[in-house]
Amino acid sequence: MQTIAKIIQGPATPPENAINTPTICVFCTHNCSVRVDVKDNTIVAIRGDESNPNTAGYTCNKVQAIPNYVQHAQRLEHPLKRQPDGSFERISWDQAITEIAAKLNAIRKQHAPRSIAMFGLGGQGNHMDAFGGVPFMASLNSHVYFNALGQEKTQHALVWRHLYKATPELYLIGDDEHSDYVLVLGTNPVISNRGLNPTDVFKELATDKQRKLVVVDPRITETAKRADRHIRVRPGGDAYLLMGFIAVILRENLQDKSYIQGKVKGFEQLAAEFKDVDPLKMAEYAGVSHEDIVLTAREFATSPSACISWDLGVEQTLHSTVISYLMNVMLLITGNAGVEKGNLFVEQFGPRGFFQAKQAKALVSGMEAIPFILPVGMFSPNLVAEEITTKHPDHIRALIVDASNPLLSYADTKALKAAFAQLELMVVIEVAMTETAHMAHYVLPAPVGYEKWEYATFPHANGFTPQLRPPVVRGPQEALPEQEIYYRLARAMNLVPKAPAILHKLAKKARSPLGAPLYLAALGTLAALRGGGLFPIMGRMGTWLYETMGPTLPSPALGVMWALSHGYALTRRKALNNALPEARKLWNPFAAGELVFQKLLDHPEGVLVGRVPTSENFEQGSRHPDGKAHIYHAAWMADIRKLSQTAPSERDPAYPFILNGGLRTGWTANTIIRDPAWRKGKGPHCPIIFNAEDAAALGIVNGDMVKLETRRGAIEGPAKIDAFTARGHLQIPNGFGMKFPDPVTGELKQVGILVNELMDTQDRDPYTGCPNTKYIQCRVAPLMKEAA
Repeated sequence: MQTIAKIIQGPATPPENAINTPTICVFCTHNCSVRVDVKDNTIVAIRGDESNPNTAGYTCNKVQAIPNYVQHAQRLEHPLKRQPDGSFERISWDQAITEIAAKLNAIRKQHAPRSIAMFGLGGQGNHMDAFGGVPFMASLNSHVYFNALGQEKTQHALVWRHLYKATPELYLIGDDEHSDYVLVLGTNPVISNRGLNPTDVFKELATDKQRKLVVVDPRITETAKRADRHIRVRPGGDAYLLMGFIAVILRENLQDKSYIQGKVKGFEQLAAEFKDVDPLKMAEYAGVSHEDIVLTAREFATSPSACISWDLGVEQTLHSTVISYLMNVMLLITGNAGVEKGNLFVEQFGPRGFFQAKQAKALVSGMEAIPFILPVGMFSPNLVAEEITTKHPDHIRALIVDASNPLLSYADTKALKAAFAQLELMVVIEVAMTETAHMAHYVLPAPVGYEKWEYATFPHANGFTPQLRPPVVRGPQEALPEQEIYYRLARAMNLVPKAPAILHKLAKKARSPLGAPLYLAALGTLAALRGGGLFPIMGRMGTWLYETMGPTLPSPALGVMWALSHGYALTRRKALNNALPEARKLWNPFAAGELVFQKLLDHPEGVLVGRVPTSENFEQGSRHPDGKAHIYHAAWMADIRKLSQTAPSERDPAYPFILNGGLRTGWTANTIIRDPAWRKGKGPHCPIIFNAEDAAALGIVNGDMVKLETRRGAIEGPAKIDAFTARGHLQIPNGFGMKFPDPVTGELKQVGILVNELMDTQDRDPYTGCPNTKYIQCRVAPLMKEAA
């Protein structure tokens, strides 16, 4: 039996009382910067941090729920092992690591590396678990990851990779704050807080007569109420609408010819195929007026600047990859991609352009993993059940679930439960006893992001503004940071040997301009000498970095951040010099890397360490050798031709309604906050929302209990009549369905509706597997009322 490696990192011990400590909110991708006061190891006050270069003091109401996330009745405190009767027994860390390592090694010995898969990593602004999980999976030589980004965002990475030869760290965002014309598709930023300070941004848009806001949404949203034009597209009709816009622009010769000549390849071929797209038919198929298509297309094309802002409404609906392609085509032909006040390329902090070009393919669907944010390919969670249950000999047999709750968060709960029951081993690394944890063989406790060093990696429009933050409260004594867990597993499995002594010696001087390159060169060379291919080499490097460099830093968790700082300085020197004048004086790039790392340590409130002028933005994003966007894509154009010639399918009369299975409200925060006490008001916070005429036709009034059915499942919930919902359209808020102890009895009770019970994993995009959460065919009927 392998001896457990020595402890590198234990629980953090910040002061139990502190005032005005900087940290962030982790409840969405904006990661608003906040200051907190701590009393007796409890966060007692929270306010926006005006010193942050991105959010500048802005927060929404959800920030006040941070204490509910940190301390609640389901926090995990000890390693647990499931018993034959389904109960859990507390065990030691040594027992947990030893037994899990033995089981994983047994699977590795008999089966392909991909039979061990990872589900999760990078939970909402708590991204340091990836610094342990990715090296661990690389050491296994397994490339099978399932991640939340794969259920909503990877279609963009796929499209950008073709159009711009984009690498995973690249993102394209609309400049809502400055653009003359803002087209909003599938998002309600006034409520979902999309963008920086959306409250003020969209208030100014609504009142500035020189600018225009157009919102596309089936529902009259809070953002739509402020719009100059609201286009109430039919659910599932967004692709047709975008095709209509593009067809009008090309028919009326409104494209930006100069921009296209200098920056776009393949335009003529695309334009020729769009000649057969009829805007009148597209209006009919999208359920909108022809006039709205024509006016919007003309305005967008002729405005001094224009941008498109999008989110889940067009990312989790029919044809989501084609929609992403069409949005980019519209930006390119009007000269609004990579330009000032248009859609701007932004990048996350770290070295530029690193990822493995050849990616794993799913065994059943054949879909290819897509790298996005992380330099490793990821699959949609929609694929995991079939990758477990397939008869293929390389099917998934062991699953590590890290900072994810698939049974609550992802489509087709029934299929996931059945698949998880077939696993030979499931290990859940979590902060809470989640629904998924209840099915695990082992549950390993981790600190929340406020109890350890953490990092948020999401890119922002203002430049490179990473926020590396220390712990602000102490966590459970036996909760271990994820990097420590993966390190112990790697050593116990003999995946990575003990680091060579020379690395420990070199690490002690690595924070000097001359010591850093010596250490990094030795790290890479010694890892490579043991062979095994790229991924095992990467695994050794990540593990040894933690073991040797980590202990020389304020926390062992910071080893990767130190290396990323040097990678950033080596590959993005121009951006660094633009932001930090003192960097210009440093001829040694490793001196510049040390400067960056020290800036991160000195400014946990967030700091600007890089900026690319908007005049160079297109060049920053488009990375084909010819410097142009390659606009034509044969497969997606084939889809567009087919859509243009075929009316949308008639709805099944047995399921006449379309459900939006993820309405954003002021009281939804995905599934990260388990304690429902943070929600205010009488509620219900998770109703089934009806159009008034539909409700009347069914004899339903506010508060009635109704039954909603799909081909996959059924749920019950209270009805709410809504003047802003279109006929034939239903809404249910996202982020509900968790089971939480009743505050009086302690009995587990479900909080709200679990929409994913209604969904089928096969109802998904054919290119990415992203689920059609916003387009669920269903029927609904009132439940019989009990006699008085």
